[in-house]
Amino acid sequence: MTTISPQGGSELRIVILGNDEENKVVKSVLNCEKLTGVEVGLCTLHQGEQTGRKISVVEAPGWDRLRPDRIKEEIVRSVSLCPPGPHALLLVIPVKTTSGDPSVGEINASEMHMRLLSERVWKHTIVVFACDDGVDHQTIQKHIHSAEKILEKCGRRSHVLQKSTCEPPSQIHDLLKKIYSLVKQNHGGFFIPQAYYELIQQKTQEASETELRKRRGSMDSPPSYNKDTGDSEKKESVETPKPSEDKPKITMDFKTISLILFFAFGAVLGAVAGSESGVSGACSGLVFGVVLAVLLASFIVYIYTHIYSSAYPKQPTQSSS
Repeated sequence: MTTISPQGGSELRIVILGNDEENKVVKSVLNCEKLTGVEVGLCTLHQGEQTGRKISVVEAPGWDRLRPDRIKEEIVRSVSLCPPGPHALLLVIPVKTTSGDPSVGEINASEMHMRLLSERVWKHTIVVFACDDGVDHQTIQKHIHSAEKILEKCGRRSHVLQKSTCEPPSQIHDLLKKIYSLVKQNHGGFFIPQAYYELIQQKTQEASETELRKRRGSMDSPPSYNKDTGDSEKKESVETPKPSEDKPKITMDFKTISLILFFAFGAVLGAVAGSESGVSGACSGLVFGVVLAVLLASFIVYIYTHIYSSAYPKQPTQSSS
């Protein structure tokens, strides 16, 4: 037979639930008459080996032996004792020689108790009709007909267990083959207890919301495709001359030219004004014009030094690297 464990191993995990006859089914699955198991709460964990594969079987207590307030607790416990979850759940419905017609209340109770594990449980369920010795075919068919609603829920997967003692190997293999077929049909999947299932859903939803927020953020702030923008701006800030850097040079050239023009203008003006008195008057006028030009130039230099330079401070020159 092929490997059935979803992790690629060889372990088969089974939980047996019902109102009675669970112990008979455990013996059949493990192919042994004397069982040794570990009790956890009111559940019992059995382990064995079949066809070279390890089998873990959890036997849940019969519903008729539990107080109503303990039923859900023990049912939930049973599916948690074979982590990460059972591959198959066997729902046992007893078929007794003294029972006659099947009890409708018992069938309804089976459906109600299985529903405590959520509707997902039916995907992994096989109904086992555990018969006493001597039960006729007609009685078995009546029980199967009464369980029609449950059979519809679990895909009509069922097995009739007719002996009270361990079955021959061929009969045991029939039940195991149906379990293997169920696991194959579920692609190696197993039933996840509701608490773990809700946690997985919560984590999946949180991961989806985080991914959605990231996508929305990338749409609101699209990436810049101009990789050289920063370098270009930096280069431009270094190489582009600022208007204020050229002002001191232009102003200095203007100062020199102004002084020369003032000297020449003062000398000419003084000479012209003193020429009416002859040569001596022209010389005196020339000297007077030069002195006046010097005073006027000094006044201009004072204005430049104390007013213009403070209004336009000289910018430091950047050295090229």
